[in-house]
Amino acid sequence: MKVGIRPKVGDESGSVLVVTLLIIFAVGVMGATLAMLSAMDLRISGNQRTTTQALDVAEAGLSEAIHRLSLANPTNATIGGWTGNVAIGDNTPYDPNWETRVYLMPPGSAPNAGGSIVTTGTIQDPSQTYLQYSVNSGTDDVLTIRHKWEDRNGDGVKDPNEVVRYDSEQIPPENFASGFPVEIVTVTGRFAQANRTVEAEVTKRTLLARTLGAIYIDKAISFMGNPGICGHNHNINTPAGTKPFGCFGWHEASAHLPGVATTGDEIQVLGGAVDLAGDPTPTDTSSANPFYTLSELLGISQPDLNQMLANADNTSPVNPLDGITYFNGDEHINSNTTGTGLLYCTGDLIVNGTLSFKGLIYVEGDVKVTGDCWVLGSVVVRGKSDFNTSAGNAGVLYSKEAISNYIGQYMPMIILSWREL
Repeated sequence: MKVGIRPKVGDESGSVLVVTLLIIFAVGVMGATLAMLSAMDLRISGNQRTTTQALDVAEAGLSEAIHRLSLANPTNATIGGWTGNVAIGDNTPYDPNWETRVYLMPPGSAPNAGGSIVTTGTIQDPSQTYLQYSVNSGTDDVLTIRHKWEDRNGDGVKDPNEVVRYDSEQIPPENFASGFPVEIVTVTGRFAQANRTVEAEVTKRTLLARTLGAIYIDKAISFMGNPGICGHNHNINTPAGTKPFGCFGWHEASAHLPGVATTGDEIQVLGGAVDLAGDPTPTDTSSANPFYTLSELLGISQPDLNQMLANADNTSPVNPLDGITYFNGDEHINSNTTGTGLLYCTGDLIVNGTLSFKGLIYVEGDVKVTGDCWVLGSVVVRGKSDFNTSAGNAGVLYSKEAISNYIGQYMPMIILSWREL
């Protein structure tokens, strides 16, 4: 029997090669795809990082603006050999066209401007690399601060009574008559190739000033001589020395108080002619009247008050007594002195000279006035009060605006709104 050789149906070695090549190609494609995705992730991560850092830079610029708006005006500081006022702010009557531009250079080197535009430089340390939240020239991307404005009469012209103000005691708090202006801060932060622009509306925290009268006292009070005390709410621009009943032209439309308010003690007139005025009554001696601590009266926390006093501008009698004055213990004012702001005395305060003050005087001990003392705002006394002005004159006129403005400028700023443009 003859045995034959069986023919090979098909050679499969070529198919294996094709499959192997396909697998290698697929692995190569996947590797390339993973490498591309990894590179893309790195780019995305890098972009996110730089855009996040650009936003951080913008917020740093906002922090500088808020800090400088919080400073009392003027506040002098030395920046890189330059010494000058670093506070930012507008004073009453508020200019609706006011604008401050903060350039990326030392304050003394900022380009000049004119009219209602104020220019200054950053307070960053010039020996270090600046954070890029402004520019050094022009108007594009410069850090700007301006008043919020509303065209109330539709004429397209910015009028003084169209500056938006903020007063937490009003409903709604944004109004055009009371409180501090709402400031709009616009800042662009740059990091590498990323830019982020933010805009925030900020204002000073409202000062409550919860005094109950032009003179508000927890113990007895006596008058001798010819003092004049008026609890009607007076305009902040009331001329120094104005007394009842020559102060009618300076009365505001609302927010009036008694001339003298006690927590139950009667008011003694020992001689002379005392002029007392107020609304709804010249005096209020109700035992139901509370007596507020200084922090309660100002509407701030005790830690905030402690911080304010720790940074007091004056701790002994000087002329002028502007800003925060903190007398720790008994104190005498024997010479002619003017002042604005807060005068806080933990002991007895004796005024033998001439004192003209706008703001709030708060005394934990007794007060004795024998000289010419004139106050626009309020005098608050925990102890006894003796206005023996038979050899002089005294006048105390209540002014909510004087207290709010002259002390309120030392209050911190608060952010009302924040958005990214």
